[in-house]
Amino acid sequence: MLNLMVGLNGFTLCSGIICEELNGKDYRAVKLKSDEKMTIGYIARKDSVLSAIGEKYLQEIAKYQEGNHNGEEN
Repeated sequence: MLNLMVGLNGFTLCSGIICEELNGKDYRAVKLKSDEKMTIGYIARKDSVLSAIGEKYLQEIAKYQEGNHNGEEN
């Protein structure tokens, strides 16, 4: 997706989570001024075991959810 954005001088709407380690320092997230809400989650196969990174993802999602009961940013 990032290669497409660079090639077209474009943008994308997403969660705003950008990994500098994977994508470099040339990208940044800019908050969109909107009342729309985005649902972020995950899909796993039945009876599967999450990897360590999957568990970390869920921990981070839980931290965000705990701090934003009403959906507003801290």
